[in-house]
Amino acid sequence: MKSTTAIVILFLLIQNTSISQNAIDFTITDTHGNTHSLYSDYLNNGTTVLIDFFFVDCPPCNAFAPSLQGIYEEWGSGQADVQFLSLSSKSFDSNADVSGYEATHGITSPGAGEDGGAYDVYQDYVDGGFGPIWGSPFFIVVAPDGSMQWNVSGSGTAGRIAAINAALSATGATGGNITEPEPTRIDLQFKDTKDNAMSNVIVSLTSTEANAPSYPIILDDNYGFEFLNFNEEYPDLQDPILTFSTDGDWLNGVFTTDILFIQRHLLLLQPFEQDYQFKAADVSQDGQITAFDMSIIRKTILQKIDAFPSGISWVFEPESIAIDTSNNTQQAYDILGIKLGDLNRH
Repeated sequence: MKSTTAIVILFLLIQNTSISQNAIDFTITDTHGNTHSLYSDYLNNGTTVLIDFFFVDCPPCNAFAPSLQGIYEEWGSGQADVQFLSLSSKSFDSNADVSGYEATHGITSPGAGEDGGAYDVYQDYVDGGFGPIWGSPFFIVVAPDGSMQWNVSGSGTAGRIAAINAALSATGATGGNITEPEPTRIDLQFKDTKDNAMSNVIVSLTSTEANAPSYPIILDDNYGFEFLNFNEEYPDLQDPILTFSTDGDWLNGVFTTDILFIQRHLLLLQPFEQDYQFKAADVSQDGQITAFDMSIIRKTILQKIDAFPSGISWVFEPESIAIDTSNNTQQAYDILGIKLGDLNRH
């Protein structure tokens, strides 16, 4: 009877034991290829870390995984002052194995297998003289000062949840200090050369890279749009830019007098005085102003052709805008619309 009592007392003493030694620093590479360093990424920044030693085929680990994910979300999903790191304690668990485990249970906290450095971390802690590591999952809570609560556990699922929450709270973490990122807002103002507002402009988001996809942008009533996390919303766009276009509207403001404007310019009788006229006169969009541009305008007016051969009715200045994708920024841009073929639009 005495020996049984002693075992129970010993078992109770090693539950949630505070360790005077500081946690061993480490760096792991998670299943998404991201690196995590215990001190430089978390502890030194005031973040409490829960280390979960588990393995993929461990029945208790699989059973508790949904509850652990629930605790993670309640403490801010790594966006506040608490982070969870799930590290396999087995040399045969790869990052791919851990990734499958995460997918099965909907785990969103960082995790790693042997090739991500997890097994090396496990061995360092086993050899660190902190105390025995038995059973899985095995939890250690590390406070920002490096001090540890070793073998955070409790009776059953409810007891384990309560023990983890208590251990996290004991470090001073709150999990509630989550600052939601503000969206980036981009406002666009389109005006033509007569200073009239334009509302029929098609805005597209693309990239300077060759063969980049193009996404149509729906502007709100204030001629703007927002995004919260650009890399998540448009993962295939690097160096993003906005481009502009309009449909049709071929003869809007285009008359025979515009042919005379181009002719006088070419004959140096009346050179263009406005910058926009150089762009408006290049109806063919070949980068130069020639009699061919006059011919296109004439044929369009006479309805011999129903559109400019270039397929472009308006050009814009600037032609494109490189946007800043940082969070919590507000950007505003003025864009000038220039009607091709309309040389007297100022």
